[in-house]
Amino acid sequence: MPEHVLVAAFVSAAAGFAALSAFALQMARRHRERFERTVDRSLRGAFLFVDPGSLHRMSMLLAIVITLVAWVLSANPIVAIVAALAAGALPGLAVARIRRRHVDAFRQQIPDLLMLIAGALRAGNGLAQALAGAAAEIAPPARQELALMLREQRLGATLAESLAGLQRRLRVEETALFASALRIGTESGGNVADALESLADATRRKLAIEGKIRALTAQGRLQAWVMTMLPAGVAALLGAFDPEAMRPLLADWRGWVVCAAVALMQVAGFLTIRRLVAIEI
Repeated sequence: MPEHVLVAAFVSAAAGFAALSAFALQMARRHRERFERTVDRSLRGAFLFVDPGSLHRMSMLLAIVITLVAWVLSANPIVAIVAALAAGALPGLAVARIRRRHVDAFRQQIPDLLMLIAGALRAGNGLAQALAGAAAEIAPPARQELALMLREQRLGATLAESLAGLQRRLRVEETALFASALRIGTESGGNVADALESLADATRRKLAIEGKIRALTAQGRLQAWVMTMLPAGVAALLGAFDPEAMRPLLADWRGWVVCAAVALMQVAGFLTIRRLVAIEI
């Protein structure tokens, strides 16, 4: 082969590698920025102040370790890729769960919070004093949310602005009703205590109904997880006790197609069951 052809091939390969490396670095930088922005917003909303950069580095290290372990144990690139994808999704799922638990805990506290504020208003306190008194008596996370609202008002924000911030942090119906009751009551001069007590009673009854619905649909939700994980568990057991039986699925492209189709059907079935047991009130 002529020397100039080899040189051209080498230059082309080097240029392609450089372009691919630049693209990979750009995608990694975008992923890090998006991860840090999402995590920072979610954790700050739950009053957890963790450096998102450190969390991103830890998640990447965890993904690399899990991928290497899966590669060593299985000696199969498909298993390693699946493990890498699962490990990469774990931090985001954990942050979302933390955020959801914070919101759910606040929802459960809303009836008590409303009654505390209403009682303080009936005792002759102003709304600011009622909010401060409720913040001192109620447990987190409602205490943290009220303290942040009061701090914003001391720094110059109006009640409407602090309530709007609360609604942005906690995007649930109960928070919107709570903010609307306070805002309308203060603007129109009506009996805010009566409105808050009525809202507290309605919210308490709604939460009780939601609890009963969750108890009645718990079996269906569990079945969704069991039916989704069962094929993967059976495949793992077969791979451990009879590797030759699983080899056609993992060593041939037709087996990969079958695995992908099964995975898609499992996900579709899981989402269908979850939708069937999800009852909105």
